[in-house]
Amino acid sequence: MDMKTILQQNRIIAATEQDNLSLALDSQASAVLLMYGKLINLVEEVSRVDQQNKPIFLHADLIKGLSTDKEAFRFLAKYVKPSGIVTTKSPVIRAAKKEGMLTIQRIFLIDTASFLTAIQNVKDNEPDAIEVMPGIAPSIIQEFKKHVDQPIISAGLIWSKDQVHAAIQAGADAVSLSKPELWNMQF
Repeated sequence: MDMKTILQQNRIIAATEQDNLSLALDSQASAVLLMYGKLINLVEEVSRVDQQNKPIFLHADLIKGLSTDKEAFRFLAKYVKPSGIVTTKSPVIRAAKKEGMLTIQRIFLIDTASFLTAIQNVKDNEPDAIEVMPGIAPSIIQEFKKHVDQPIISAGLIWSKDQVHAAIQAGADAVSLSKPELWNMQF
């Protein structure tokens, strides 16, 4: 399944810790972004994760016990089998893509230099989607979309329905958020 197909199901992505994984999997969200957890626990939950009909993305920079070398992604692809990963790191994008995983490149837009650097990184890495942070700055989404073809996921500091609507209206293809009470919104 590709990112555009995933995001057509619902434009909400449940961002969660491992303790709330079941709640996220049972929500109406189109995908789960597992932000924090331990590699050993992921391996133990493989059978549950495999049985879900919802893509799971691991935040490769935040999972404890996960290295960011290519062998780590071979291990993930063989034993954990996530749909993909989220990361800020270019080498991680390339390693995960080699293992057939979908990739979401997380970028932080704080000034013009970071904006320009992010566009170049996206062009160089060709991730399947881009997670733009902070999500509470939807005005930049339209400008960023002029430079990239990938779906844009707005994320970070989104705590209300109004903020979700603002991000979608500004052109975000999806919104990733950690508030379980918002995971069942439909778009």
